[in-house]
Amino acid sequence: MIKKLSNIRTEYSGADLNKNNVKNDPIKQFNIWFKEAIKQDIKEPNAMILSTVKKNKYPRSRTVLLKKINKEGFIFFTNYKSNKGEEIDINPNVSLNFLWKKIERQVIIEGVAKKISNKISTKYFNTRPRESQIAAWASIQSIEIENKNIIDNNFKNIEKKYKNKKVIPKPDYWGGYVVIPNKIEFWQGKRSRLHDRICYRFDKIWKKYRLSP
Repeated sequence: MIKKLSNIRTEYSGADLNKNNVKNDPIKQFNIWFKEAIKQDIKEPNAMILSTVKKNKYPRSRTVLLKKINKEGFIFFTNYKSNKGEEIDINPNVSLNFLWKKIERQVIIEGVAKKISNKISTKYFNTRPRESQIAAWASIQSIEIENKNIIDNNFKNIEKKYKNKKVIPKPDYWGGYVVIPNKIEFWQGKRSRLHDRICYRFDKIWKKYRLSP
């Protein structure tokens, strides 16, 4: 029997999230939570929802993978000619959302996306599985295609082209972005929907405050 949609709910029971017990730097606090998510064997804890928006258009969201965190922000890689790449070119203001259901936590990040250096992008590209490197060449991301055979044939042709070459070069249209945060919210699920929400906003320095559930 399929449950009535309005009756589907989960009771949370997370530990208290106290403003005085979290780091003053939200990126350091994120690293703490991220390591805890890894310890809990959460599948793809680095999966995050990236939301972008074109000028005078609807927002668009999709899942991408976080690949690096540094003092500047959160780094992911993609095809610059994809929808998200074109939208970031027009409007670099983006949002990231991490949801770790197993530990009843969520992190919402608002910030500005900018391209990282080609050198860093190339270095990461060279660490990718060979099949993923070929796929970056084979897929013209986001364009309409008649059928899947087109991509499969592209993949086979690229695979054949580089069959006897150890290194597959990075496409010029492929690389990384760093999302430089200006607002980060940490959400901890609690009983009776009285969730804990600690938010950081950057105004010359990071300031933290509590939000109502």
